[in-house]
Amino acid sequence: MDTPHPTMLFSERRERFVRFVRRQPRDIWEGGWPVLIRKLLMTLDVALAVPFVLAARLLRPLVLIQFGGLPMQGIGHLASDMELLLCRRDAGFYGRTLHLFCVGMPVCNQQLTRMWQRTVHVSRFARAAERVNGWLPGGWRNRIPFGLATSDVDGLLAMTTPQLSFIPEEQRRGTDALRRLGVPEGQPFVCFHARDSAYYVEKSRRKDLYRNSDIETYRPAVEALAQRGYVLFRMGAAVERRLVTHNPRIIDYASIARTDFLDIFLPAHCRFYFGDGGGLYNVALIFRRPIAIVNYISFEYSGSWNPYDCFIPKKMWLRSEHRLMTFREILESGAGRFLRDHQYAEMGIELINNTPEEITALALEMDGRLSGTWQGTAEDEALQRRFWEIFRTCTTLYASAPWRVHRRIGAEFLRQHQALLEQRTTPQPTMVWQS
Repeated sequence: MDTPHPTMLFSERRERFVRFVRRQPRDIWEGGWPVLIRKLLMTLDVALAVPFVLAARLLRPLVLIQFGGLPMQGIGHLASDMELLLCRRDAGFYGRTLHLFCVGMPVCNQQLTRMWQRTVHVSRFARAAERVNGWLPGGWRNRIPFGLATSDVDGLLAMTTPQLSFIPEEQRRGTDALRRLGVPEGQPFVCFHARDSAYYVEKSRRKDLYRNSDIETYRPAVEALAQRGYVLFRMGAAVERRLVTHNPRIIDYASIARTDFLDIFLPAHCRFYFGDGGGLYNVALIFRRPIAIVNYISFEYSGSWNPYDCFIPKKMWLRSEHRLMTFREILESGAGRFLRDHQYAEMGIELINNTPEEITALALEMDGRLSGTWQGTAEDEALQRRFWEIFRTCTTLYASAPWRVHRRIGAEFLRQHQALLEQRTTPQPTMVWQS
């Protein structure tokens, strides 16, 4: 149960509590004895949690005890929300604080959950404490503040080491798995990912298709990286179709070998990760692996990443005016933080996925920067400065935060789309864009 916001009226809290109580007989009737036993244990936990939560309130001047569940909304939240929360805690943002976690359902990734359980305090009792804390007025201060830790606006990732690590047995297991997949020890590999509609079917999620990409548009980039000596793993917990290739360096891991364990091990050890804004890139992010994001959308939400990281956004086409939106218009209109398909539709925006050429250029730029062979120009740096100046002056999300930039927008993308840096783009009524 969510802890009520501090401004929530007492009547609203009471109504939520009444709905919870009324739901219990129905659950027991439908679930039988197993559910009854579980409810009785929960009732006992709640009874014990009441004095504990009251004591936590009294101890606030000395130590702040906060309760909450591990963020199981998806693998991206479980990865980055936890990492950033702990980085902020270690940096002293929360003062003297004790976090008590519980595991919610469903578990989005068993391996990542197991690793967090080794790192933080996790118990069943924390679930009861979280419930009681939500029922009592003033509980917002004792709720774990995930909402404040979802973007690295303070640049902590670039200044800290990962919170998680693999134990020796897991390291051996991962090395053996790579060998079975045909990757010898020391061979550099890259993870790449394109979310498609299968994700929403598998996870029973609302279909927000604005985040989708077409895996076939990655093929030229993947082939180019394979020619440079990399082995490449196509990632994804659920995919619509296989990536058919005769290149032995390109492995459709998502279709033939996917496991919860390797979903974490591979991004944590890759040379770099490239793909769309699906949550899986956050696994590479928290292990401080370089990331190159294509088809990036809602880019106003991003905080700081790492110094080598880069991205290119989807373009936005205004149907009513037959033209592309500039970066300034995207940020000032709020479209840079839309999270639902209907928001784009209501503004008459058609999203344009990155082309194979744009994706390839970003992947090769990342490889060049990591290998030290990339050669930028003074014009590239000037375009970067123009983009980030627009971002800083137009974004509203981080107006009160000390925001630090540790990433880049793709150099070739900016060269080809300098008009997006202007106040408005030139109307192009004869052009038809495919999303």
